[in-house]
Amino acid sequence: MEKILNENNSENTVVYVVFRASDKEEYECAGVLMREEKDSIRVAFNAKNGKIKDWLDIKQTDIISINVLDSSVIEKL
Repeated sequence: MEKILNENNSENTVVYVVFRASDKEEYECAGVLMREEKDSIRVAFNAKNGKIKDWLDIKQTDIISINVLDSSVIEKL
């Protein structure tokens, strides 16, 4: 899989991920790509005072698709 995360870019890389979990079901999530390694990625969902509070580590082998979201499609709740 081609590397997505550019650690020299100060802006968040927001991704939409479709993946298969250990229960063999397919799930979807969107969040900030925090880490991208050979065997897994970390997607964060919220932070408080600069510290990540909720995240999901996803094995590379479980990823069905991953797409970077354009900031123009992201809405603030």
